[in-house]
Amino acid sequence: MELEELKTLWDEAGNLKEKQPFLKTKTIEKMTEIRYKSKLKKVIFHESLGTLFAFGAVVYMIINFNKLTTLFFQGIGIITSLMLIVLPIISLVLLYQINSIGDVNQPYVETLKQFAKQRLRFIRFQQVSVVFAYILLVFVILLMPKFTGGRSLNENKYFWAIAIPIGYIFLSFFSRWVIKYYSKTLQQAEELLKELEG
Repeated sequence: MELEELKTLWDEAGNLKEKQPFLKTKTIEKMTEIRYKSKLKKVIFHESLGTLFAFGAVVYMIINFNKLTTLFFQGIGIITSLMLIVLPIISLVLLYQINSIGDVNQPYVETLKQFAKQRLRFIRFQQVSVVFAYILLVFVILLMPKFTGGRSLNENKYFWAIAIPIGYIFLSFFSRWVIKYYSKTLQQAEELLKELEG
């Protein structure tokens, strides 16, 4: 009887040893997937924060729409609101598509191809968004005196001379930093995806 128990224990120990590399591989895959998702969560967090800020600005403009007395300013207010709604939503949809990639059950080449395609689409959209951001900056500068109850832009000559250059310089540096940060983070996520699939 003792010999049979010893044999059973020996067999179980051998089976455990055979399963251990598989368990280690699964653990490594899970840890890599968590790291991959955390990289994407950083980008999603920043985009979500920007979206909340943009929606807050739209709500503020809707509440104070009556301060836009002329058709010109009302048109700019509507275009600005649409840009502040549509651009962040498109950005979040593209990020959602990137985040849904990374299924280990898909073939390795297909997963990487999808990720690279979605990543490129997101970065290109961010570059196009920068162009819209410059237009948006002019619109916001046009609308600011109306919402803040300040003097009209024609009366304040220095406003244009200071606001536009400072706004463009800030936007130029900020947009470059954002695109570089997003590109770097998504590149790291792609490397983790390669590690996960490899």
